[in-house]
Amino acid sequence: MNKFEVLSHTLDYIEEKLTEEITPEGCAEKCGYSLSSLQKTFRCVFNIGISDYISRRRLSYATKELVETEQTVLDIALKYGYNSHEVFTRAFMRLWGVTPSEFRKTRCFSEIFPRLGETAQVTDEKGNIVMYSKRKFDVSHLYDFMKERRGKYVICFDMVRLMHINETYGSAGGDIAIAECLRRIDIESDETMLPIRIGGDEFVLITDYETEAEAKAVAEKILAHNGETVKSGGNEFEVSMRAGFAVIPSGNFRYNELFNSFVNAGRSDEMK
Repeated sequence: MNKFEVLSHTLDYIEEKLTEEITPEGCAEKCGYSLSSLQKTFRCVFNIGISDYISRRRLSYATKELVETEQTVLDIALKYGYNSHEVFTRAFMRLWGVTPSEFRKTRCFSEIFPRLGETAQVTDEKGNIVMYSKRKFDVSHLYDFMKERRGKYVICFDMVRLMHINETYGSAGGDIAIAECLRRIDIESDETMLPIRIGGDEFVLITDYETEAEAKAVAEKILAHNGETVKSGGNEFEVSMRAGFAVIPSGNFRYNELFNSFVNAGRSDEMK
């Protein structure tokens, strides 16, 4: 099994075991790979440690069940490995800034840490693997939904200076900034729209609009929050986004091509 296959199997294994005990050691054993090599390769390709990724996927699943089911907060907490209601609430509030119960009443978006996408190998002229590239988050499970929105506008967002926030305030600050971007998108959305995180600092809002003017009006409401601040670890800093637009093709389309058009539109600086 080469490194490409090891990473793909590790991602699959993590998804299968999110409600069970799972450790980096268990991932390495499952793939027949050394722990140190797996940890190094995983972090090199995905810029995150295995344990951190597991924790984030669990919290994402827990949030999803919070808004989509009637299970109690305690049942959800225990299901995803939190020892108590209090431990889960603390972890939840560090990210979202509100309690699970408050979130359930007022918010819709849940998947803040989608599954990482599959890696792709890059080889030299001799066929040797020289690096790995990634497709960021995997939202291909929404392909059928996107097909239902053919011809409709998508608002594509890109957070400003996430790398600076991570370097200055740590990954916890970066996570809070990401959550704040999604909160702004969520509160200005209605039940016909679908917000998605597609990359580290990239988000889209799939609308039911057929004109750019309608999509632009929503984008303006969201970007009106630019410059507002969040707090992390005793520090306060601004969070801003820029936005562009894409249209889901009326005919057949390839998922990868559509995904790339979202990313490019968000980076277009069309709106700030």
